[in-house]
Amino acid sequence: MKLEVRNLSKAYGDHAVLRQFSHVFPDGRITAVEGRSGCGKTTLLRLIAGLETPDGGSVLGVPADGIAMMFQEDRLPPQLTAAGCLRMVLRKAPDREAQIDDALRALGLGDALDQPVREFSGGMRRRVALARALLFPSPLVLLDEPFKGLDAATRAAAIDFARPRLAGRTVLLVTHDPEDAAAFDAERLNLEG
Repeated sequence: MKLEVRNLSKAYGDHAVLRQFSHVFPDGRITAVEGRSGCGKTTLLRLIAGLETPDGGSVLGVPADGIAMMFQEDRLPPQLTAAGCLRMVLRKAPDREAQIDDALRALGLGDALDQPVREFSGGMRRRVALARALLFPSPLVLLDEPFKGLDAATRAAAIDFARPRLAGRTVLLVTHDPEDAAAFDAERLNLEG
C-alpha cells in the first residue's frame, strides 16, 4: 500500500501549518520535503508517524510494524553507548554486532563504539541517530534534516552510508538544502506551493 495523506490539516493555535494537504508518496522512492521554516515539514512527519493528531484528514499506508524515524533532536539515551543505541533497533538480527560495527565505522565512529553518547559532540550524536534510523527494518523512513550540522566530509560519508540503506524504501527527507535532494535523486515536494 502506498503512503498517502488526504486533506491533512494541522494548526497550532491560530497558526495553520497544513491546510487540506493531499499527496501520494511514490512507493520505494525518496521524496525531499522542502520549504521555508514553519511551513509544516516536521509537522507532516509527526502526523505520518502518529506523534500528532491531525485537525482533519487522514494518513493511509503506514506500515503496521513500525516506522524508521530520525528527529531533528537526536533522542539518544545518554547512558547508552553508540553500539547500545543501535542494538535497540537490531534486537533480532542474527548479524547484529557486525551491522553495528560496520555502520559506526562507515560513519567515522569506529573508535567510539563503547563510549556513552552523552560524551559525544553534536555531530557524533547526529550520526548515531542516523545509523539507528537507517538500521531499523521498516519500509517507511522519515528523516528530519539528517545531515544538519555535519561538515562537508562527514556529510559526504553519511550520504554514502545512507544511499544503499534507503534503496527500495519509501523515504520522506525533510531538508533545507537542495543538494540533499540531488544527492539521493529524490523527487522534490515543496510544501509552500
